[in-house]
Amino acid sequence: MRRCLVALAALNFAVPALAATPGVDAPPLPQPPRAVVMPPLHEHTLPNGLTLVVAPRSTAPVVTLGVLVRAGPELDPPGRAGTAAMTAGLLSKGAKRGGRAVSATELARQAEALGTSLDAGSGWRSSTVAMTVTTPKLDAAAALLADVVRQPTLAAAELERARAQSLDGLRVTLGDPAQVSVLVARRQYWGDTAYGRLVAPATLKRLTRSDIAAFHAAWYRPERTVLVLAGDIDLARGRALAERLFGNWRVAGQVPVVPAAAKPEPLPEALLLIDMPGSGQSGVMVTAPFVETRSSERRIGQVASTVLGGGYSARLNQEVRIKRGLSYGAFSEVEVHPQAGMLHASTQTNHPTAVQVLDLLRGEIRRLADAPPPADELAARQATLVGSFARRLETTGGLASLVVAQLVAARPLDELARTVDEVMAVTPEQVQSFAKTHWKPDALRGVIAGDLKAAGDTLVPLNGSARRITIDALDLEQPTLAKPAK
Repeated sequence: MRRCLVALAALNFAVPALAATPGVDAPPLPQPPRAVVMPPLHEHTLPNGLTLVVAPRSTAPVVTLGVLVRAGPELDPPGRAGTAAMTAGLLSKGAKRGGRAVSATELARQAEALGTSLDAGSGWRSSTVAMTVTTPKLDAAAALLADVVRQPTLAAAELERARAQSLDGLRVTLGDPAQVSVLVARRQYWGDTAYGRLVAPATLKRLTRSDIAAFHAAWYRPERTVLVLAGDIDLARGRALAERLFGNWRVAGQVPVVPAAAKPEPLPEALLLIDMPGSGQSGVMVTAPFVETRSSERRIGQVASTVLGGGYSARLNQEVRIKRGLSYGAFSEVEVHPQAGMLHASTQTNHPTAVQVLDLLRGEIRRLADAPPPADELAARQATLVGSFARRLETTGGLASLVVAQLVAARPLDELARTVDEVMAVTPEQVQSFAKTHWKPDALRGVIAGDLKAAGDTLVPLNGSARRITIDALDLEQPTLAKPAK
């Protein structure tokens, strides 16, 4: 038997290898570069103030429908953080349709019968509901979307269910050092402003159905709403659809006054240590200033952030993971608001290496100001940004999300067509200048959340320069993040 197997093996080795077929048993061959083409965007305003944006693409019989209401957590009433998110979450949990109340289960079934689902959520300056359907289902899907936005039941039982789920999620979050560092860093940078107020268990328990209904009545109105249609549809059909389903939408009273956009009000401590005894690892985060939405430097800053932490081979991951093996990954992102923005670089690591990782994150941010990135490094990071943008254009959902993001940023829609050119036009010298101007050493702030005892003597150099808060004393509602002394 063994002799047989040897003979068969020899026979196999004697057979000439067949050429691999690209795309079948080998990776496909590289194709020539293709231009990134943004479809034309058509904008129309209904008499009641609702805005319609149509992004036609006829490559497939599919349409993504999205409703954007320009209202998010920045409009949460004082002491009611989480109102916007809870309101958006309840949109798909019941609505009036055809004169009768329809439950969350029935809404889900109706969406499923259209081959889709209702996706609702809330972010800064936005509450959204979206669906993607085949073209023949478009009218039915649009009618469903209009009903859940205009006539949600906001049922008390659904609020209680959503509250319980959110409280469970928050308990998990507050046990995760990485997530705790994110929350603390936000308050540390923004202070007690709209962008720094955090959802806490107490605020979730405080929310009532009246709070949710009042938020919906105040901010869900046609003047603050945009209907986005992306895919197999033209402007004429989009206008007819919008006028039929939203044209008679009227809300009594004046549009509420929108509070002035917040600027950062950082806490006095540049370094916060959150003690989480028994936690498995430490979450480490560094924040730095970023420019506002209308800044002419916005694109340069985006490229600079990508050089730092926009991918596996970017600088932060190179230094923290690849060269030293201190984490599974280190990355950076930016968030941009009307009056200011924030860069945040984050990772997780073992407790004794948290201070080392903190220094590496801060060091890489500062190093970008010392010298311009080499041309080949910059080109790789620009390709990352362009590739991400181009991939989103490949689907109707991605196209709609780009339009929504542009609307939320209150930037011109025609700017999207210039994205690739603007990204590729950024020079190494501009990246260095941006970092030198905005990421000065004294503007960087840091958070370590983890088991401080397990970190041992590595924290000694931070004595006197950092404030410590135990996880039991952490209070996300307090401006200082700490429970008042009894």
